[in-house]
Amino acid sequence: MTVRPVPQRRGVRAAALGGLLAACLALGLAACGSGDQAVPDQAAADQASGTTPLVQSVDAPLNAAPTSGQDPADATAPGADAPAEPVTTGTPTETQMTALTDLPDPVPVSTAGPIAPAGNIDQIVPEAPVSTAPPVGLTDTADFGGQVSARIAQVNAVQATATLPGEVSGPAVAVALEITNSSGQAIGLDSVTVTLTDAAGNPAGAIAAAPSAPLTGVLDAGAAKSGTYVFTVPADQRNPVTVTVNYSSGAPTLVFTGQVTGG
Repeated sequence: MTVRPVPQRRGVRAAALGGLLAACLALGLAACGSGDQAVPDQAAADQASGTTPLVQSVDAPLNAAPTSGQDPADATAPGADAPAEPVTTGTPTETQMTALTDLPDPVPVSTAGPIAPAGNIDQIVPEAPVSTAPPVGLTDTADFGGQVSARIAQVNAVQATATLPGEVSGPAVAVALEITNSSGQAIGLDSVTVTLTDAAGNPAGAIAAAPSAPLTGVLDAGAAKSGTYVFTVPADQRNPVTVTVNYSSGAPTLVFTGQVTGG
């Protein structure tokens, strides 16, 4: 009977499995060692070829904002370019604070109520008396008082032409009035008023057209000035005519009366 060498085969198998395991362990260690050297070798290869890796490692904070035209990789930390703190020079001064007790006392408010007005709407102001000087001849001189006088230098019959609403063209009389200021101060002539009444006592209408040139402006002390006033008067109502002149509310009204000669 033949006996098989079974124990010897089992030893061979165990030895083979052990060698296989040892080879696998050796290969794993070699792979791990080659993986550690992959990154430096790749970086060196990229640098040698002149290409730029897709991802760069930047030593900067995550929230750093690049300036205009600056590469994000060159961004610096916040505050790196910030201006320096201001330098304080000179000697500090003390501020004098005013206490509330040092303020002046407020002005007392009156509680007496509103002040009663001097007058009311029902009050009637008396009119200033208007004085009239005694009539003088048509070409005589009359006195206003205060060394101011007036005279009718000339009266002419003219034919007037109406230019404004309400005026009437026709036969008219031109009155040349002269005022003399013999006082020591200038007087105003803008308020001079002249009227004319015909022989029937009717007021004559004034005409603004030439030769009308009323007195205006200021009459200096020691000077005289003339103005012309035109009134429409029918030829049959000129004997006599009455001319009144006033230049100030405080002066009397002068009256000139006489016959107008000519057509």
